[in-house]
Amino acid sequence: MKKKLKAILHYLDVTKASIRMSALTIVEYPSSIIGWLISNPIQFIVGFATIQFVVQQFGQINGWNYGELAFLYGVSVISHALSMIFFIQGWFMGFFVMEGEFDRFLTRPMSVMYQFFFTQINVFGVTDLIPGIIVFVYGCIQISFTWTFARVLLVLCMLIGATLIRGGVYIMLGTTSFFTRSENDFGQYTQEVFDKTTMYPISMYPEAIQFILTYIIPIGWVSFYPVSSLLGGYSNGPMKYAALFTLLIGIAVMAVAGLFFKSGLRKYESAGN
Repeated sequence: MKKKLKAILHYLDVTKASIRMSALTIVEYPSSIIGWLISNPIQFIVGFATIQFVVQQFGQINGWNYGELAFLYGVSVISHALSMIFFIQGWFMGFFVMEGEFDRFLTRPMSVMYQFFFTQINVFGVTDLIPGIIVFVYGCIQISFTWTFARVLLVLCMLIGATLIRGGVYIMLGTTSFFTRSENDFGQYTQEVFDKTTMYPISMYPEAIQFILTYIIPIGWVSFYPVSSLLGGYSNGPMKYAALFTLLIGIAVMAVAGLFFKSGLRKYESAGN
């Protein structure tokens, strides 16, 4: 037990050091972070303004009013930002495979997947987090969302689970590079799919699409189902705790991604493959 605790503390120390180094790197190029602080929030604020325009012109979207959509949109952007901070490296896994960059990870006495994702944390993702929090807080005010201890826990479960779902998908897509031996970059396309389907109620799509986004690709659990439960959409039955299910699904997706990554790593042939 003491040995495991010591290992966990060691990993936490390495993570803190990695975040510190990433932050220091940004300080070296202040104009870059300023540019991100301006451009990233603008794209999400404009996206949300578009939703506001649609609601004002056509009324509710599939039964969702403006405040509820703001709440949903904010949750989606926050989980997007967290996945950008911790898991965006999955987009570029093919480059690391082709260039033999995993060689140095394999020579260190730490988990390879941990090293790949947590020794180069994308601190720039914070610029996505800011507009997400702003819109989420705005949505809470609009719908007079009542905060209780239980709801705080459910929101945290929802955000952690949603981030794990996104991250797990990025890992699985990146891992395909071990098998194809090519720099497959599905990250940007996957992000577009996530954003277009998590910022709006999936109930607006045909039933066939809803089935896919619920049972085949668990995108609906990133925001729609847990937010619906938090807003009282499921007053009875197990779906009342959809936010908790999001966490469980996120853990399951990440576990599958980890196993797939390990199987892919066994196919790794170092530099020159």
